[in-house]
Amino acid sequence: MYRMLTLPTGEWHLRVEAPLRLGASELVPDLAVVSGRVEDYAVQHPTTALLVIEVAATAPQRDRELKLGVYARAGVPECWLVNLLEGCVEVYREPAGDAYKLVRRYTPDEAIAPLFAPEWAVTVSDALNLNPER
Repeated sequence: MYRMLTLPTGEWHLRVEAPLRLGASELVPDLAVVSGRVEDYAVQHPTTALLVIEVAATAPQRDRELKLGVYARAGVPECWLVNLLEGCVEVYREPAGDAYKLVRRYTPDEAIAPLFAPEWAVTVSDALNLNPER
């Protein structure tokens, strides 16, 4: 999954543990795919993302409670919570206020694809592995 998201396109790029300026908040997601090139954000942080991925090894509820509302309010169209504790990926889509209208939990035998690149499906088992070589 990591390799897929690092493919250069010029239209978007992957940020790893880098800040997003979301209204009055500044969050540092584990991974974020943002529009444009790296150079576009030399002076200021992005104010939204195409996709945010949070990895929760011990406390997924904390990410749900503290971060998802901020992402929804900022209009981030899609968030993935890689829930290592429960062995699934929770996908949040269609922000509305401080929540997401569509929430779906994917199990290891399923595949998911980001809205911005539906042809780039990844299996949940690969996402749970988080191996940079894949």
